[in-house]
Amino acid sequence: MNSIEHLFSTNEIKTLENIVDTAIKVSNAQTGSLLLARDDGSLFIAAGRDLLDKYIGSRVELDKKTVSGYVFKTGEPFIIDDKNISQFSRRKERKSYSISLPIKKTTNRVVGILNLNRTDKSFEKKSIPQLEAFATNIAILLEENNLRQDRERIIIVLSEIIELFSSLCCNDNFNAVFEKIYYAVKILTGVKRASVFKLSKKRPYLVFAKEWPRKMNWKKFDNTRQQVQNLIDQKKVTLISDKAKTQLLFIPLISDNHPPFLFVGIIEKDIDIIDYLVLSIIENMGNSTLENITLFKNSKKLTQEKERNRFARELHDGLAQILASTQIYLHFLENTIPKESQNEMEILNKIKSLNTLGIEESRFILSELKGKPITTTQFKEKIDEITSLFIIPGNKIHINYRVEMKEIPYRIYKMILKILQEALSNIQKHAQANKINIHITNSKRQMILSVEDNGVGFDPQIIDEKGSEHFGLQNLRERIRILKGKLKIDSKPGSGTKIMVKIPYEENDSSLAWEGQKE
Repeated sequence: MNSIEHLFSTNEIKTLENIVDTAIKVSNAQTGSLLLARDDGSLFIAAGRDLLDKYIGSRVELDKKTVSGYVFKTGEPFIIDDKNISQFSRRKERKSYSISLPIKKTTNRVVGILNLNRTDKSFEKKSIPQLEAFATNIAILLEENNLRQDRERIIIVLSEIIELFSSLCCNDNFNAVFEKIYYAVKILTGVKRASVFKLSKKRPYLVFAKEWPRKMNWKKFDNTRQQVQNLIDQKKVTLISDKAKTQLLFIPLISDNHPPFLFVGIIEKDIDIIDYLVLSIIENMGNSTLENITLFKNSKKLTQEKERNRFARELHDGLAQILASTQIYLHFLENTIPKESQNEMEILNKIKSLNTLGIEESRFILSELKGKPITTTQFKEKIDEITSLFIIPGNKIHINYRVEMKEIPYRIYKMILKILQEALSNIQKHAQANKINIHITNSKRQMILSVEDNGVGFDPQIIDEKGSEHFGLQNLRERIRILKGKLKIDSKPGSGTKIMVKIPYEENDSSLAWEGQKE
């Protein structure tokens, strides 16, 4: 890319052009050019007179056969005249004279070259000090410009991260915080590839990534394990180089109030003490925001539990007691009705059944409000009960139940049962199936339900377009969405249907999961 507009503003480009014009005037030259160094050490043409626009921004070779390469590497000015055609000349005779001067920073590092050309006579050695002083002023101007850009960049970074901390982001998930941290670090250091690992006792796993190499997993840090562990223990921003000479920026996001994370970025340039200071601010602000989200969600959860307990007490002391008392009076009433009054007895029995159903429903609601965990045995019994209610005579149902947990969270227990009931009801109404396979299992992070039939099948896309209420898909999706789970439907006309549901144990898991590499 030859354009320099991404490196300098319009005013800065005009300033560079004025520098060249002034140098030409001071030295009585006819043409000139200003070459500047990039971060990777290469040179490019930043400004010039009597140069085609297409050359501005173009790269300049730095081999030993060029004057620019010689001056850049030695830091010494070089004059080409009639007596010194030299090894750098591509012609046997010179038709113009030139001088090339290094532009040095206060650290004596060469950051550019000023080339001046004339045709009337050669440059004199006594003019070199004056032109070197001019080149020094150019270096000071460039340094001031770099400092201004650094200040502007830091201001932008701080405004980004302060906005993160001050915004009402308590309802955001952790990924939103990682995104903000990534862009702040990118503006400051130029990092393009970054990731966040969630730290765990067994092995950290990837939860966020931006252009992160898939092969770059936690094992790749084995050779720097002790250094990484030290920065985690000290909660300190650190730059570490691995065996492949790759510079890795580590920002620990660790607190007692939220899960521990580690931000890792692949960086191509060194960072100074000011960068470290700003990165520490990013770390503190990021940590504080993660704490805010965690504490807000914990507070919300406690408030919900408090409300559930209040409703449970009111239900137990109110409606449940009324229904229980009504049942007793119905027993008394049953003894007063003559045996020959069959109509009255049938009506009474129906009322008793409805009242019993109300008592059972109130107990179910009480259990739900209290959120008591369910044992795997209770879970299996309830699955068998629901399955037996929806089985059609002649249908073959196979249940593969492999749940290896002592207790199941009540919300997951309740949701799995409702989803199973919905799926079996749809099969009974629409599928025309005679074989049903039900698989219920669990992993370390989620409960998995699979219901498969050999029925007529359908096209899920067409059903969605027409209105998914017919097959109950909307109900399934809504139930699963509430628990931040995942639903997959595999079906086509004539090939049966398979529904798979995955529900995470923890409500925040889905916000942390990255659909890529996990350990």
